[in-house]
This record gives sequence, structure tokens and C-alpha cells, in this order.
Amino acid sequence: MTDSMTNAEAIQMMERASQEIKGLRKQIGELGPKAEAYDALCTVIGLLPRRRGGESIDLAWELDNRVKQLKAAEEKQEATDGSSEI
Repeated sequence: MTDSMTNAEAIQMMERASQEIKGLRKQIGELGPKAEAYDALCTVIGLLPRRRGGESIDLAWELDNRVKQLKAAEEKQEATDGSSEI
């Protein structure tokens, strides 16, 4: 048994990870107003410092993009393999 995974396995794993991230984002969006209210109250009573916003890498986009690249490479390889058989 080899330690490496096939492109199909990698694609499947990345698609599942991307869907999980998107599902968690939805939950965060639903809980966001409550968290913001809590943070605002804590800031007002002096329990938390003021928050600073920041951007992070969009991992779901990165996974989706890599899936597209791997699928395109597989399709190109299949087309190349298919044309050499003719």
C-alpha cells in the first residue's frame, strides 16, 4: 500500500473540507449577531479590549480552486491519452 493519494482522493477530500468550511461559515453567520452583542457588552463594562478586524486566507476558495486545477489536469490527461489511442 502506498502512502500517497490519487488525484480523485485528493479532490474528494478537498470538496468535503470545502463544504465543511462553508457549513461552519453559515453557522458563524447565524451566531455572529449574538457574539457581537456579547463582545459589545464586554467592551462596555471593560472586560475585553476593542477588537480589530483583519483579513485571512479564504481556505474554502483555495480548496475549490485546487479541485478545479486537478480536475482540469485529469481531463487534459484523459484527452491526451485518448488521442494517442486513435
